[in-house]
This record gives sequence, C-alpha cells and structure tokens, in this order.
Amino acid sequence: MAKKNNKNTSSERKPIKLIKRSEIAKNFTMAEAIDSMADAFASLSSGDCYVPKRYIINSQDEKLTFLLKPAFVNNRDKASIKILTQKNQNINGIPTILGVVLLIDNVTGEILSLMDGEIITALRTGAASGLATKYLSRKDSTKMALFGCGTQGKTQLKAVNEVRNLEKIWIFDKSKEAAELFAREMSESVNADIEIADNLSVLKDVDIICTATNSESPLFYKKHIKKGTHINAIGSYKPEMQELDPELIKSSLVYFDDKKNCLGESGDFKDITDESRMNNEFIIGEIGECVLKEIEGRTSSDEITIFKSVGTAIQDLIVANIIYDKSLIHNFGKEIKLYE
Repeated sequence: MAKKNNKNTSSERKPIKLIKRSEIAKNFTMAEAIDSMADAFASLSSGDCYVPKRYIINSQDEKLTFLLKPAFVNNRDKASIKILTQKNQNINGIPTILGVVLLIDNVTGEILSLMDGEIITALRTGAASGLATKYLSRKDSTKMALFGCGTQGKTQLKAVNEVRNLEKIWIFDKSKEAAELFAREMSESVNADIEIADNLSVLKDVDIICTATNSESPLFYKKHIKKGTHINAIGSYKPEMQELDPELIKSSLVYFDDKKNCLGESGDFKDITDESRMNNEFIIGEIGECVLKEIEGRTSSDEITIFKSVGTAIQDLIVANIIYDKSLIHNFGKEIKLYE
C-alpha cells in the first residue's frame, strides 16, 4: 500500500501579490473608501472584530516611531497587519509616514498580499473623516478649513469634498512652501477655491475643520469657531500631541473611531480628568454606532460636533481586502513566490 504524501508542494501555495501605490490609486476610489469605512466601523462598534492594541516602539533618540497594527474580523477569511514608521520630519522629501500592509489568509496563514501602506493609511484616514462628515456636519456645509498640508491633508480634503459640496477652503501650514504646493495640486482635484490662511479669524466663516498635524498644543480655541461647526481631528495619536482645546471639547458633541483608544492614547484628552471622562455629556459614542443606528449623529444646526480619530487596524483590513479582491478581478499587482 502506497504511503500518502502529506508534503505541501509549492504549487498548492498561493502566490503573494505585490500591489503598488499607483495601482491602488487607480483602482480604489474615495467613494469606495468611504463606503468601506462604514463596514469597518460597524464591525468595530458591534464587537464583530478583534483589534489588539497597537504596538508602538520608539527609537532610543525618539526620532523614529514603529507601529504594528493587526486586525481580525469574525467569520471572514482574511486578517491583516500593518507595519508603519513615523517621523516628525524627514529628509530629501521622503514622507513622514511609511509602511506596508500584509493581507493574510485566516485559514492557511499564508500571506496573500503586500501593499503600499502609505496610500492605504491616507485613504482610509481621509475616508473615516468623510464618513464622519456625512453623519455629523450640516448638509449645507460649503466652507472648510484644513490644518496640515501633507499627505493626510490631501485625503481629508478629498473625502470631505466627496460628501459635501465645498466652495471655499482655507489651508493652514507652518511651511508656506508646503501650503503653496498643496494649493496648486489640490486645485486640480476639487472645484472649490483654495486660499492660504494667515489668521484664525477665517474660522468664523467655516462649516467644517480638519486637523492633520503633529501639533503639541491646540491649533485654535472655542472662541475662534461658530456654532454648527463640525471638526475632524486626526493628528493627535500620542499623549504628547494635542490639536484641540479642552474647553472646546467639553462644549461639543464628541464621536470617536475607537472610544477606548482615543481616550487612552490621544493627547487631546490629557487635560480632561479621569472623572470627567467617565461622567460627561459631551462624549456621545463611536461613529460605528451611528452607522448601526444605535446613536444619532447631528440633530440640530447649532451643535458643534467633533470626530476624533487615532486610527484602527480594522480600517486597514477592510480596505486591503477590497483591493486584493479587485486585483484578482481586474488583474493588477505582481505575483511572486517567495517560497520557491
């Protein structure tokens, strides 16, 4: 009787798909990204996924941060892990945030795809703000202010413009050159008038504010904005970072991507005592609960609403899975067999 050959041959193993940034940009739209965030945050808020706390490692000189972000979804056949590096400043025009996303087969443990993590991070972060803007901003919003003219700022603007008919955008950045370049590039992507701002007084005319900076102190204060403003705050993801005024936070309605992580990791909440975190009226819940219709979004034109995001790995998984499936249908990406 012949012995059964249990050896796993290379022909039985799936190849790894390398998917470039340009291929993702060409085949995955902002509208699709926003829809995917509804799926991601609904899974998160319903408890239908497992997202371990992200692992953060700082270099000894604290000039480089490593972030490891895994995610699993119950009853789905994929998992992912994103590996990121982050620097406050970089050289030779290299982006401050770099990384890759690995998509993994839950059944076999095989790595299915290696994708550019920078564009996935930017797209899903912008799309999260787009989703939040859809639920939390006034529907007649036409004017926006953006703090931070980097990669994240671009997708913030594109996402908000996807869900609201923007007519005027004021941009703020420490670098005049960066702001000028941003204005030139983004004028080709949106129909709105883009103006470099030099004074916070313009915020009184703004309906939506997006913050995408590495600031360690508030970018503006409660006195600077009008009733009915919606704010997407994405930049402060570590305790030493801060973009928002504590008094503004406490006089607003606050929604999170991930409540636990936002309260535990973001410096925007460092000046709010533990007691006030537990007993407050300004923290409403998670944006995923809005998607699930468990809580309401904006209910009046006078409310100041805040969407605070530190990012969650479930976003990367949902986006990576869609991109991988599209690559199989539309035949993009390069297949390699590392195990040969």
